[in-house]
Amino acid sequence: MAALTPKQQHFARCVVDGMTLSDSYRNAYNASRMSEAAIHNEASLLMAHPVITMRVETLQKAKDRAVVASAVSDKELVLTELRRHVKEADTDSNKLRAIEILGRTVPGLFKGEAPAAPERTAEEIRAELAEYLAEIDNQVH
Repeated sequence: MAALTPKQQHFARCVVDGMTLSDSYRNAYNASRMSEAAIHNEASLLMAHPVITMRVETLQKAKDRAVVASAVSDKELVLTELRRHVKEADTDSNKLRAIEILGRTVPGLFKGEAPAAPERTAEEIRAELAEYLAEIDNQVH
């Protein structure tokens, strides 16, 4: 496959940066004398070119990897700092706050979900209620 020209590379970068195809075309090429329809048509043809499409996909994957790596790095930094505050906080209040924030990173830790009640048959529930009512009746008399 042929190498991309500098203008084609610029067009691909603009697309990956989130510009519309037409804006990417305007940014990469001299389109001052072109109609909007012509710009749109040329941008669409350019994007349909297999080498450009592949370059856009490659750039997008690299950008996505960088975003994920940055997010992971930021999360690790925050968790490391929270752990440090748990160990080295100057006041108990700050230490507890760091523990609380750190605990929120653990799914379900603070939900306070009650354990599931054991399954009982209708007959077992009826017997339990009768026993409870008899107990109440004995307390009243």
